[in-house]
Amino acid sequence: MTNSVNQQVIDFTAAYTGTSPGAINDTTTLVSLGIVTREDTVEYIIELEDSFDLAYEEGDANGIETVGNATALIEKKLGR
Repeated sequence: MTNSVNQQVIDFTAAYTGTSPGAINDTTTLVSLGIVTREDTVEYIIELEDSFDLAYEEGDANGIETVGNATALIEKKLGR
């Protein structure tokens, strides 16, 4: 079962990459979704954070390799 933040990250990622939400889970790598370069990852995180009304901070994209990593970042920034 996915929590609300996790589902929102999955839905955002699906729309961002043109992938079916059913094909995405916490272990899905960003590379497998076409988010390959460091610049791609930073842009993805900036837009993801913006969708939660969060501000990007330098280093937020560090270590983000999976959808689950992105969810953990958002949950941390939301204080959950």
